[in-house]
Amino acid sequence: MKLTVQDIYNFPILEKMQLIAGKGGLKKAVIHCGILDYEYDKDVSSKYYDYNYQMDGFLTLTSFLYAKNDPNLIFDAVKKLVSKKGSGLIIKNIFKLPISDKVIKYANRMDFPIFILNDSYPFFEDIIVAINKAKELYESVYYTENKIKKLLTTHEDDRHTISNLIYDINPSLHDNFICLRFKYKYGHYSPNNYFEIERLLYDNNLIKPEDSIFYYDDGFIIIHSNHHYKVGEFSDLMETGFETLGNDILRNFRIGISRMHQFKENLATAVVESNHAASFHNDSAAPYIEYGALKTYQAILPYANQSYMQNYAQDYILPLSKYDSENRSEILSTVIEFVQCGGDIEKTGQRMGQHKNTIRNRLKKAGEILNLNPLALGDYESLAMAIRIHICSGQ
Repeated sequence: MKLTVQDIYNFPILEKMQLIAGKGGLKKAVIHCGILDYEYDKDVSSKYYDYNYQMDGFLTLTSFLYAKNDPNLIFDAVKKLVSKKGSGLIIKNIFKLPISDKVIKYANRMDFPIFILNDSYPFFEDIIVAINKAKELYESVYYTENKIKKLLTTHEDDRHTISNLIYDINPSLHDNFICLRFKYKYGHYSPNNYFEIERLLYDNNLIKPEDSIFYYDDGFIIIHSNHHYKVGEFSDLMETGFETLGNDILRNFRIGISRMHQFKENLATAVVESNHAASFHNDSAAPYIEYGALKTYQAILPYANQSYMQNYAQDYILPLSKYDSENRSEILSTVIEFVQCGGDIEKTGQRMGQHKNTIRNRLKKAGEILNLNPLALGDYESLAMAIRIHICSGQ
């Protein structure tokens, strides 16, 4: 997860800092930070080489001491910082220097964020320490995963801890958001493989400062947030994302999507929803499963692997599985499809490519094995509950 200018703008230590130009560049990554003292002073620029500015992604802090008698030097400095592909500029304006319209217009045109700090506090050293600490945490592949896991175990009444954890996960997160869980199908998922996916999404401008992407439990999670969602925006985003990542993402991952949540305090709920949806056993052609579409399965998913639930389901599943194994039949798969089709024999036949009479005969055989009638309401509900538990347990 990259540290962005937007994230730094949201630091509590910088709550009095004001953005005066370059709003379009808030999504830029901050790779380095440091203090500009005299480097771009016209009188010394030919004598001293600007070693600090040889890398992209540099966030610059300055008081413009050398420009206090000639504010026009500020424009020259901004131009040079932009040419060096700097991330932004924080001016501690203790000398009350005027920032000209020329500087503002140029920074806006170049999407180069400029901030003003009119107080003596915080000191530059404090800002640098805060930024470096945040960079170190953001660059740790397991940092956000650990924060999420702590969030999931925090009691919902502990709002102070929840608020702090959400801030740690992404200080730029908006209130309207959705969570996408990508769960690897084949065991352990290497962080190195995750980094390649993260790079692709960042390079294609699909992860904004208000979004998050992070490694999580043999897969990864994306949190997409926006103040106001437009009609079709999310579908377009998903389509673009799949095109960017390629078909392997669909082959190798189960993808679950939470409901839309209006308050970021519900982040834990969204993560759980997306995880449950990704755990749902799905053989359809849909590229992802939305939690809201699971309906009655929502109530079963959190408990599907509990021993009492499994014991109930196996009383129905094992006899059918054993019969299929001994007779090379498809009784269990037919019953599963029948339940997924809501007890509709004709629809089951269409999905399985079988005549409805074949489906009816298989259901009759299932009834003989289990000593019940799958077409009777009471027996159907008992059988359907076992099948739903079986599906929700991901077997």
